[in-house]
Amino acid sequence: MENPGTVENLAGVGVPDHEPSAGLFGRIVGGLNALGTVWIMILMVLINADIIGRAALSKPIAGVPEIAAYSIVGIVFLQLAHTLRIGSLTRTDVLLGALARSRPRLHHALVGLFDLVGATIFSIVAWRMVPSFLDAFNDPAHNFIGNPGFFTAPKWPLFLIVLIGVVFTAIQFLVGAIASFGATSKTPAREGT
Repeated sequence: MENPGTVENLAGVGVPDHEPSAGLFGRIVGGLNALGTVWIMILMVLINADIIGRAALSKPIAGVPEIAAYSIVGIVFLQLAHTLRIGSLTRTDVLLGALARSRPRLHHALVGLFDLVGATIFSIVAWRMVPSFLDAFNDPAHNFIGNPGFFTAPKWPLFLIVLIGVVFTAIQFLVGAIASFGATSKTPAREGT
């Protein structure tokens, strides 16, 4: 039986319901996810064009391996907050599944604690990322990917994307913690009580 304030994930375990009320924050997180998806499609076109250029014309597109590596990191961080928001972040639900059925209040408290720790860790990462971004932004001549004379791209756009993704993921963890702790007070201590 589903508890108030939860939805079932793929494992049939009740997880806090963070998604339905989109609001501005939800729309921004969804937009970042959509941007990551569009980036994947553009990257696929670029990789295929490079393969065709190599095979058919013996003229590869300069920098495709660097762009692909750069892109994977950017895409992950653009989509991370949304993955968390919809409850698809990888975790083991064996203990949580058992607790959701037998002790739902404890389940919500543990999920809230997990989200609070996640918010803390991602806040620390964001704090530590700011100096790297500022260094790369202020000195792009020394902060680039690629090989000079062949292909180079500045690192600061990637650092900015990662920073944005980390900040939104930290906020999403905090939203999850608030939802979980709120569900704790609305849920019976044991199933059936």
